[in-house]
Amino acid sequence: MRAQREAPIAPAIVEQASEWLMLHWGGELDAEQRQAFARWKTAHPDHHRAWARLQQLQQTLSGVPAESARAVLRDAPDQQRRAALKLLGVLLVAGGGYAVQGSQPWRNAMAGERTAVGEVRHLTLADGTRLDLNSDTAVDLRYSARERRITLISGEILLNSGHDATRPLIVETQAGDIQALGTRFAVRDAQGGTRVDLYEGQLHVRPQHAAAQYLNAGDSLWFNAAQTGAVRAADLNASTWSQGRLTAERQPLGQFIADLARHRPGWLRCDAAVAGLLLTGVFPLDDSDAILAALEQSLPVRVEAVTRYWVTVKALG
Repeated sequence: MRAQREAPIAPAIVEQASEWLMLHWGGELDAEQRQAFARWKTAHPDHHRAWARLQQLQQTLSGVPAESARAVLRDAPDQQRRAALKLLGVLLVAGGGYAVQGSQPWRNAMAGERTAVGEVRHLTLADGTRLDLNSDTAVDLRYSARERRITLISGEILLNSGHDATRPLIVETQAGDIQALGTRFAVRDAQGGTRVDLYEGQLHVRPQHAAAQYLNAGDSLWFNAAQTGAVRAADLNASTWSQGRLTAERQPLGQFIADLARHRPGWLRCDAAVAGLLLTGVFPLDDSDAILAALEQSLPVRVEAVTRYWVTVKALG
């Protein structure tokens, strides 16, 4: 009888299990951390399953003694520790029957250009195109004699397209292609599809299995492979990350925290009870701890940190 394939574990749970592994490898947990770990492991069956699979994985990695792993996590720069944990996440998911080469973390790791969590990069390509990569973003660049193609594997980019009359500039996403027509625009993974904010020029959006359409300056569109949403006004504040800041103008706190979480290692979430609070302000991205402290001063919220890598914004009181 053929064995039934084990159900996949959600990427968020893989991330959480990896964070707990980092804490365990970093040294003995204190009493509060042990209690938090016990609560997490029993909160959902998949938490326990992810942790059990991770323990099994560690046993198979006989060439990496636990003490050596602790030394790596203790002595390596934070970005290297995070990269190691991402690869563990790849293996954890692969243990459920997925091909490693086809997994999102693997594609990110093999990308031609990528950024770590908290890193923003500015590139000038051979044709003069300015390409900004947001935190935790991966892209491939494929320039040929016929076209200039940028594949967004994950994350978010901001483009100021260079001029080339003979080769179209195309951004490829899992949802479809976006052809630039002398433009400045942002492309982002969002809610199971792709979101485009067009600031200058014109775009031709071609979903894989839906009708193509043109966007004009000031338009924003979400689409996936099969459908497109309504054209809305582009958010001029959505791309200020490229200038080293987050800008909120009566923005729901939950959305702001989700944006901030992209720039901060670990797990940062907003409790549903305060997610609807409106926030206005300009926040420099070089110190996320300072941003969280500012939220406590300007809104009726408190920041609860189990560790530096496990933070929740909750209602005050």
